[in-house]
Amino acid sequence: NIADRIAVMYLGRIVEVGPTEQVLADPQHPYTKALLSVAGEGSDKPITLTGEPPDPTRIPLGCRFHPRCPARLSGETATAGVDGDCLATPLPILPADSTGHHAACHLVAATRRAPTVS
Repeated sequence: NIADRIAVMYLGRIVEVGPTEQVLADPQHPYTKALLSVAGEGSDKPITLTGEPPDPTRIPLGCRFHPRCPARLSGETATAGVDGDCLATPLPILPADSTGHHAACHLVAATRRAPTVS
């Protein structure tokens, strides 16, 4: 209730940042969605993350969240053609002071650049 902007971190990196109202109303990163699903704010079913949290001394290649990502485990990233990127391609570091709503996620990036069909 007191912050204008919010940053969500996973394994020491910001994975989503933006105006508080936007991040809470429309989370983009799968980790943010999982966090908010158990916060009691939404009416959606809670998202249970599987697997063990990674060892911070052995950070996974690619997206740090990929071993526990519900979108990857469900095959959604494979369908979008970004599964290989999730496993191997590092994501940019999001600055906490950026303007707008941003998520460090290959699936979100692919969704945003996908052409719309009219």
